[in-house]
Amino acid sequence: MPLVRRGGARSDENRGQPTADEVFDRDAVRLRSLFAVPRQLGGVEAGGGAPAPALAAAAGGGVTVTPMVAPISVAPGALEYRVLAGYGAPAQRFPVAFDTNFGVSVLRCKPCVGGAPCDVAFDPSRSSSFAAIPCGSPECAVECTGASCPFTIQFGNVTVANGTLVRDTLTLSPSATFAGFTFGCIEVGADADTFDGAVGLIDLSRSSHSLASRVISNGATTTTTAAFSYCLPSSSSTSSRGFLSIGASRPEYSGGDIKYAPMSSNPNHPNSYFVNLVGISVGGEDLPVPPAVFAAHGTLLEAATEFTFLAPAAYAALRDAFRNDMAPYPVAPPFRVLDTCYNLTGLSSVAVPTVALRFAGGTELELDVRQTMYFADPSSVFSSVACLAFAAAPLPAFPVSVIGTLAQRSTEVVYDVRGGRVGFIPGRC
Repeated sequence: MPLVRRGGARSDENRGQPTADEVFDRDAVRLRSLFAVPRQLGGVEAGGGAPAPALAAAAGGGVTVTPMVAPISVAPGALEYRVLAGYGAPAQRFPVAFDTNFGVSVLRCKPCVGGAPCDVAFDPSRSSSFAAIPCGSPECAVECTGASCPFTIQFGNVTVANGTLVRDTLTLSPSATFAGFTFGCIEVGADADTFDGAVGLIDLSRSSHSLASRVISNGATTTTTAAFSYCLPSSSSTSSRGFLSIGASRPEYSGGDIKYAPMSSNPNHPNSYFVNLVGISVGGEDLPVPPAVFAAHGTLLEAATEFTFLAPAAYAALRDAFRNDMAPYPVAPPFRVLDTCYNLTGLSSVAVPTVALRFAGGTELELDVRQTMYFADPSSVFSSVACLAFAAAPLPAFPVSVIGTLAQRSTEVVYDVRGGRVGFIPGRC
């Protein structure tokens, strides 16, 4: 499916690209959300943490949702990437975000609270395949009676949305449909912006309710099939389009151009995708950082955090080596959490050292200049300030390293969930 950044999606045409300050604030909100203390919320467990005892006892049941400390709408760009997906029969198409941590797919549904008008919302009454999930079913973890299973999404102490768990047909293309797909039908007011301008969210996490889990449970998976993959576009222009691929079978997934790293797990974040980062090189030289520094925290692959955050000792070594290689260029003041910045105004060229991330098993992901540096004005590099797009993770608040979306742009990231590995194919979009 074509994938665009939020400035190019149909629901966001008038919202524009987030400012640099919004990007920083978005990352802060997102990371605080991911690493907040789990707690149970109205039948839906908030948090990437281990299931609460009541939910763990429900066979195949329970919905685990990443906790949020503030509404996504306060940080524009929090759900940066969009695809068009159809819900119901016949399909009603909407721009939706996707996420690899959330725990359950959700969609804004009619009727809206208090009968408020809400044109851009799914209308269950128009779908012949719509069905509510009743209380007492395996998917419904909350104790309730009735024909529909309720749940609540909260941000901090504020209830942002109420809804019910439902099943309906999900259509990704004319030849790709999922009958009886489970998602949360959110009842919201006309002015609510729970999902940052998108009408809903497709969950691709390791949750048993996610689309990724549905894909790998359908039929055989071979060495040329992935649960999903994405290639994040390098800019928000309409000419820069990435893609989201679901259940694709491609020969290149077993070819020489793809490099795989084994997935790992974190018991505190069972929905999330982790890899074992074991080293970093700058300009071809390995940093003097013991692998134990990376192993102590784990490394999260993220689809909604822009910058890359490393353990402080690893970041300090990266920063020092990068500064040494960039010594010929004029230094610029730090830009929020980015403390290694350069003024490129008036230059005709710049030689940026290659940063490579090395994973367990020997796989390396080399980053090009636009994956390594954040440009204040990406449309005009040589009249802009550019900063190393890495920062130190503020331990213990953020107890893992995070590979952000900027480092992943233009690379197809292939999630072979059944095979327990993540692949990288550079230069795919």
